[in-house]
Amino acid sequence: MHVGMLLLLAIVVAGLFGVFGLRSSTVEKSEDGYHMEVEYAAITRAGQPSPLNIHIEHAGGFTEPVQISLCDDYFDHLDFQNWYPNPSAETGSAGSLDYEFDPPTGDVLEVSLDARTAPGQFGGKETCEVTVLEKDVPVMSVSFSTWRLP
Repeated sequence: MHVGMLLLLAIVVAGLFGVFGLRSSTVEKSEDGYHMEVEYAAITRAGQPSPLNIHIEHAGGFTEPVQISLCDDYFDHLDFQNWYPNPSAETGSAGSLDYEFDPPTGDVLEVSLDARTAPGQFGGKETCEVTVLEKDVPVMSVSFSTWRLP
């Protein structure tokens, strides 16, 4: 009986210190004149914000629309609100969602997704890849994983 009470107390204390709380993380990569940073929800719960911010920098700027491809399974667990800025085009294919953004002024494109983890989600881990494309050809990509706690 005492062991059970101590375990329960340990869980409560860990919760008070935010051990089970939301966490975000950032992954970044530079390749072929591009630099990409992706900020994402590393740990989330149902109904909680699930940020996804993509920062793409290209020396010399962008002369063509910027194409970004993301895994479609990741969005199965989100209550998707909107992209900022909105893409000028979007298509889906087997396993991916492809977005096209008008070329920004300057060397940097910032894209943010307003989303929450969908209600009723059970625990699990989802890995996603963000890929920058030039004329439908992959140039660089980064991967990240999000844990959904029950």
